[in-house]
Amino acid sequence: MSKQPTSAAPVLHSYELLQLSLNRVPRWQMFSLRTLIAEVCGSLAPQLASHAIRTEIDVPPKQFISADREMLGRAVLHLMLNALDAMPRGGELVITSVSTPWAAELEVADSGEGLSDEVRRRAFEPLFTTKEKRPGLGLTVAAQIAETHGGYITAVNCPEGGAAFTLRIPQVIARRAAA
Repeated sequence: MSKQPTSAAPVLHSYELLQLSLNRVPRWQMFSLRTLIAEVCGSLAPQLASHAIRTEIDVPPKQFISADREMLGRAVLHLMLNALDAMPRGGELVITSVSTPWAAELEVADSGEGLSDEVRRRAFEPLFTTKEKRPGLGLTVAAQIAETHGGYITAVNCPEGGAAFTLRIPQVIARRAAA
């Protein structure tokens, strides 16, 4: 009699593969943050439309960031998918950014129900999820990408409702790494 795999086996395998894919040195380059955000939004357009989610992008057209474009795109994708899941009956997704000489910050905010204290504490833990049939890796991957760049992600509840995840990438480290 052969033993059937448990549902945890594919999840752990996926987690191991994600770990391997993230264990690389960022390929630093300057690029338009707004263009990257527009590309990620474009890739999610069918899901956003089918869930009746209105998207607002408030990222300056001339804001450039020094980071690994592919990795940062993956982090933004995971943050947006998390926001999409938080609004099953529609809502608003707002993406904003600010840049200083020291860091670039990108905020992905949703109009969902917000985060409980436990979810806020555990949001970036591997395999932690509040969704059925989801492995709980998206926010973990996003946080690891931020850390690989010398940054971090925070999660807060918005005063008007919903949650906001802010990705901060230091620009000083990027300039040192490129030198």
